[in-house]
Amino acid sequence: MTVPAVLIVDDNAVNLELYGELLDMADYRAVLVARADQVVPTALAERPGLILLDLNLPGSSGQEVARELRSRPELARVPILALTAIRREGLAGALEQAGFAGLVSKPCGVETFLAAIQWGMAGAGEFRVFG
Repeated sequence: MTVPAVLIVDDNAVNLELYGELLDMADYRAVLVARADQVVPTALAERPGLILLDLNLPGSSGQEVARELRSRPELARVPILALTAIRREGLAGALEQAGFAGLVSKPCGVETFLAAIQWGMAGAGEFRVFG
């Protein structure tokens, strides 16, 4: 049986390690990426069921990366959850307009993180904010 992959993009190595451990405990395969320029090639190679994308990446914004992902027919339907510590009025609406399925606020607890993963892997749905 193939273990479902979740692609997580965050430039913070400590966060990536923690997310990877949580996904392993929840029986998902973690695919971890730290740089924006690695996201599309990795997603094309790994075909994840869900992408968690930090909005603040060196050299690119998560929204720019999401546009690139959405432009690829083979990735266009993969749910993307924004992963961010940004707290700004109107952010959720802007992310929804940009094609994100939801928003995971950092920091978040283990239960919130895993709930977001399960929701996204189940096909997402109406835009949702976690945390």
